[in-house]
Amino acid sequence: MSCEVCGGVPAGPVLLQSASSRILWWNHRKVNADLCGYCAERVYFDQQSRTLIQGWWGPLSALATIWFSIANFVRISEHRRFITTVENDGLQTSRPRAKITGNPVALVVSAIALFIIASLAVTVLNAPTPASESNPTSFNSTCWENTGGNSLKQVSCDSDSASYETYQVVSDPSLCADLYLEAGTQYACLQEKFG
Repeated sequence: MSCEVCGGVPAGPVLLQSASSRILWWNHRKVNADLCGYCAERVYFDQQSRTLIQGWWGPLSALATIWFSIANFVRISEHRRFITTVENDGLQTSRPRAKITGNPVALVVSAIALFIIASLAVTVLNAPTPASESNPTSFNSTCWENTGGNSLKQVSCDSDSASYETYQVVSDPSLCADLYLEAGTQYACLQEKFG
């Protein structure tokens, strides 16, 4: 089998892919060919460089960049195991290896993109949770009956027995004017109910 690009031997099949993004859309390019060691390394370097520089800048493309970068590395490693030598002027020599670390732009852009992605992930993971039954904001505008001896019972705000109503939920009980209820890790401030 000879290389589809230069005709060199030995050659073997390899699939290498790249992604490039323009924020709202992205392009996918692939090379699926029988390549010699020289051409496979050149295509690997070009595809990885394009992906690591241009692939991060859209949501779908960022995922494709991670996938293609890993898949390309695995595939070129398999090709390297299969095609260990190259022919140069009739002489068999060891196969060269393209290292993506030889492209500092790709490394810097990838580091910046990974930092941005990590920052977004931390922001999303640390976002406040929406109100739910377990969230103390459900205490807002609730009414309470004084059943005596520092004991309160939640009642309908239309009930004649409603003595207090909550007016806000705070994280520090000193922010309440007078009375408060513990509401999880926060406090529901109470005021006397009039009318």
